[in-house]
Amino acid sequence: MVEKSSENGSPGVVDEALIAKLEKTVASMPVSANAHYNLGVALSQRGEWDRCIEEFRSALKLRPGLLEARINLAGILLQKGDYDGCIEQSLKALEFRSDLIEGCINIGIAFIHKGMPEQAIQSFERALAIDPRSVLAHINLGNVYLSLGDMDKSIEHNTKALEIRPSFAMGHNNLAVALYHKGEKEMSMQHLREAINMGYPVNPDFIKKFEA
Repeated sequence: MVEKSSENGSPGVVDEALIAKLEKTVASMPVSANAHYNLGVALSQRGEWDRCIEEFRSALKLRPGLLEARINLAGILLQKGDYDGCIEQSLKALEFRSDLIEGCINIGIAFIHKGMPEQAIQSFERALAIDPRSVLAHINLGNVYLSLGDMDKSIEHNTKALEIRPSFAMGHNNLAVALYHKGEKEMSMQHLREAINMGYPVNPDFIKKFEA
């Protein structure tokens, strides 16, 4: 399972009056990058992805260096399955700020979905070079290495993720899987229990391996 870099793409509480106000602002100030960006953010909360993308693109035409708009646009494109678009926007963001960790995470996740694990690893390693304590970089690296059959590397990165955030349920689940494949069933069971106690949706087929 992939852990995302942000909550972009998840509709929240919508303030209809605010959206109406922002639409009027854009109509009266069409060359304001901030106006388009703010409307895009509000529309994302209503789940209007196409309009949201349009507003973010309008903001970026007016101000290419508006990184909040670019990263949010990349995140929504990722959610919509436009992985190439996500990578393109994230790379552009990194041109403005090479230490923008969100851009590296987005690119790595997009490469995972594109079935390009080596490129994903490079992106997550770049994220760790920026912030060695990035839980998202460690957890996603753990997932990639698990998919490649490198259990030692998977255990290493999932363990680091849990050292930083012990309550990360996904980390416990993923570490349980990697440890199981290494034959360390007792430790695997401990982390599996942690994941279950935290409410993580553990694969029922994996649980059955301990019931045999």
